[in-house]
Amino acid sequence: MRLSRLIRALLLLPAGLLSWGCANSISSILDGKACDARQSCSSGYQCDVSTQICVRAGELTSQDGEAGQAGQAAQSASCSNSEASCDSGCSHLDSDAQNCGGCEATCTAPAHGAGVCLDSACNFACTKGYSACGSVCVDFQSDAENCGTCGAHCPDPLGGAGVCSAGKCGVACAGDLTSCGDQCRDTSSDPANCGACGTVCAAGLVCSAGVCKASCEGGLSNCAGACLDVATSASNCGACGAACANPLHGTATCSASTCDFACSAGFEKCDAACIDTSQSATNCGSCGHACNAPANGVATCTAKQCGSTCSVGFAKCGDSCVKTDSDPANCGGCGKACGPNEVCASGKCTSSCPGSAENCSGACVNLASDPSNCGACATMCNAGAHAGAACTSSKCSLNCDPGYSLCGAACQNLDSDPQNCGKCSVLCPAAPNGVSLCSAKQCVVSCNNGYTKCSNQCIDQTSDPKNCGACGKACAAGQVCQGGKCTTECGGKTTCGASCVDTTSDTSNCGACSTVCMPPAHSAPTCNMGKCGFQCQSPFIACGAGCIDPRADINNCNACDAKCPAVPGGTPTCANGQCGVMCASGNSVCDSKCVNTTSDPKNCGSCGNKCKGNVKCTLGLCLL
Repeated sequence: MRLSRLIRALLLLPAGLLSWGCANSISSILDGKACDARQSCSSGYQCDVSTQICVRAGELTSQDGEAGQAGQAAQSASCSNSEASCDSGCSHLDSDAQNCGGCEATCTAPAHGAGVCLDSACNFACTKGYSACGSVCVDFQSDAENCGTCGAHCPDPLGGAGVCSAGKCGVACAGDLTSCGDQCRDTSSDPANCGACGTVCAAGLVCSAGVCKASCEGGLSNCAGACLDVATSASNCGACGAACANPLHGTATCSASTCDFACSAGFEKCDAACIDTSQSATNCGSCGHACNAPANGVATCTAKQCGSTCSVGFAKCGDSCVKTDSDPANCGGCGKACGPNEVCASGKCTSSCPGSAENCSGACVNLASDPSNCGACATMCNAGAHAGAACTSSKCSLNCDPGYSLCGAACQNLDSDPQNCGKCSVLCPAAPNGVSLCSAKQCVVSCNNGYTKCSNQCIDQTSDPKNCGACGKACAAGQVCQGGKCTTECGGKTTCGASCVDTTSDTSNCGACSTVCMPPAHSAPTCNMGKCGFQCQSPFIACGAGCIDPRADINNCNACDAKCPAVPGGTPTCANGQCGVMCASGNSVCDSKCVNTTSDPKNCGSCGNKCKGNVKCTLGLCLL
């Protein structure tokens, strides 16, 4: 039965979704109110078409009114027992996306999707070639944020961007940089790729103008073996290791020792982000123009115009996202308001809530599972990054998006998070001479320039006596490893055990034998002039003694220590280096603030609708 209803719902998909304006009012105060554009009134009233005024049921006496009643009766008579008579015609309320659960309650959908109605509840189906990830439809073959599966982000290397092709991640390098594996390298200065990918300079040598040399020339700085102009190097801007932030859809630049960035084609600078203002809900049409979002819905931007879609399970009535089975202002259909002493239960107005359901402002709800009334009426649950608000056993929780798992109070990607790799709280250990990563739920190591991975460890084959010149090639007792060859003395190098090292640059023997440089998370260790340091992996940047992601960290959004302000009635967010808001279930986003449009006199029923004088806002209506 459920499958047949789904098939029928899909067959009824409209060419375009309709967004009806709904009469959203309480019947006890509608005497003398005007009929709406469809000559309809709220429950208990009828439209006198001769005067276009709503009158109480039974009081309609004009011939025009009788004609209107006759027309409605004729339509109702033509509908089958399983159909409802709606303004648009006869409808199956359990499967009609334009009348889902009630007349004129329309189902919405994200881009590349279409609204469907299943068992009187709204959902959406993605068009061919797209798959659902949370509340959006994505192309697993080309989406760099969901490459191959939900939440699989293609990392952006410094000097380039992560791209997704045929469901697999790759890199696109900017300018004169060369793609070497999954990194963008400057072969004119990279000692691990000097002149060409894989050409490694011997220990003690530097890479200058694509050639391995004894020292840097022409005023260039030696940054861990790379000869660079720190006045123009985005990876070492102003000083060795001072990397510039690499924004999504942009490339970091450095000029006169000052960081900047350039945006890709089709994107423009908005603060520290590169934004497509034609479809960004936080920068719609222009930078800083944020779209409003109704409670239980999300803001959208299409062709630089703001809009909104409703969350799964909610239908659109005018500018609101509602459940017609429990909303007293839209009970059983848009604009069907219950009386002042009535409640809405199962889409019908009644005197009391059935069973264990609780009366919360006229809505019959389950306090154990309703995120807008969790444990008690008006106790609203907050959503989170990659998660929707949920209520479980009368306690607020999170419903993680596909591809994410709940770890403590946040949703994490166990496939790629080095702090929750494969399982919650499984931390990938710091890697000497490299950076620790999580790939396919397994901890892996990406080695520093000049180091080679041997048994998941980063080894300097020019000095390691157990891997001298190649992994597993051990020197005999009494020998040392010098320049990748087993010999008896180190020459000008320092002897550390059986290794010949340069303590000015060796991250395993920095400044002295056995002094290992241990970097913070999301960084690789460095040793410069015998002092340990670290270089953050793009898109992370240095902040104090660690690395932060300025694109997503609410405590360091856009820059180190730039904290997004607290949001009453919601939680702050950071996306693409811009602070935003995520409102608790039941609250709407109006001018970047969280408000309750059912009671806020400045945003009554919808954002910006102000009640005049001493008029109060009740159930989204301005009432005396």
